[in-house]
Amino acid sequence: MEASYSIVQQEDEYRILLTPVNISAFPEQLQKKLVDRNIDISELIIDRISGESTTSQSVLHDITGWVADLFSSNPNLIIYYSCDDINPIPSRNTTSENRDIPVNEYRSRLFTHIFDSYMSSHMVSGVTNTPIRLDNYVDGNGYSLFFHFIARDIHNDIVELLKDDIKEVSGK
Repeated sequence: MEASYSIVQQEDEYRILLTPVNISAFPEQLQKKLVDRNIDISELIIDRISGESTTSQSVLHDITGWVADLFSSNPNLIIYYSCDDINPIPSRNTTSENRDIPVNEYRSRLFTHIFDSYMSSHMVSGVTNTPIRLDNYVDGNGYSLFFHFIARDIHNDIVELLKDDIKEVSGK
């Protein structure tokens, strides 16, 4: 599935993209299940177009709302999201337990918190955010990768297969 959403807040502009994942790299058995069940796997990409302000809670809430809305019109959608560490997060609380965690781990925790809070406050059920952490990903140097799959609960078996495939490919 392809979709895009733009958010402009003061001097900051964000483009949120949903792009189809090419399933041809997946194991044949997994590809068959995806095709047989007509499941669409798409990657969520959040791109800052302009501005340098700290991303506000309202922007994060808008993004989460857009993602939740996608599920209301796409019953066979599974969203894949990767938390990067490209830009630091200046608003991180430097006195809490989050002080020493990597930026991508902080983003993963923040995303989970915001997503779960949104789903609860809007009484949305049946859609689950599943985080995945791969430790020592690059040459055993301690670097970790953080991924998320967002899917309807009826697709949890597919999410588990996707998790297993990621772990197998990464050697974890």
